[in-house]
Amino acid sequence: MPHETGIQQRAIVGRRITFADSELVTKYTLPFVDASWKVPFIVLDLLGGPPRILAGPLHLDGTRLRTPEPRAALRPIESVPTEDFRSLVHYDPWWAFRGVSGVDRTWIQAIFGTNIARSFHHEGKSLKIHDLRFADGMDRLEAVIAKDEFFRVNEFQAGEIDLLELRRSSHVGPNNHPTLRPAKAL
Repeated sequence: MPHETGIQQRAIVGRRITFADSELVTKYTLPFVDASWKVPFIVLDLLGGPPRILAGPLHLDGTRLRTPEPRAALRPIESVPTEDFRSLVHYDPWWAFRGVSGVDRTWIQAIFGTNIARSFHHEGKSLKIHDLRFADGMDRLEAVIAKDEFFRVNEFQAGEIDLLELRRSSHVGPNNHPTLRPAKAL
């Protein structure tokens, strides 16, 4: 049976977020994760505005997200150098950045390359990432949740799977030869 504690990414879509001094509504909440399974920042795709970066704790409190940070702590996505995205992953099965406005195209392309919403092969099985589970505070990733072709859940913790390998576009095709899959086009 899958482990059910923590914050699952699919559960934090379309939530209100309470800051120390105000409240906003998010369309999508996208934590970015490094190779050590730590979350350096979270992208908040805000209703009525361009996405912003939050580099602080974020808690799920009932039906809303909560942070002790003030609203002024939000930064533009362009505040993160594009080369920094090379060492990060995020999970966005909705491909929210396809329709985002107010972000320079160079950053959107860098972000597309970090999306791990795809199929992959592990120990001879074809799996598709279904969700990510984060610790309370969303400072670290606890598990990658994948499903096989029979919808059986496979959970992976740190050390069991290489996150950066999941973002690469090489996949094993017929005859066990690598095939290339580009990120989804706009």
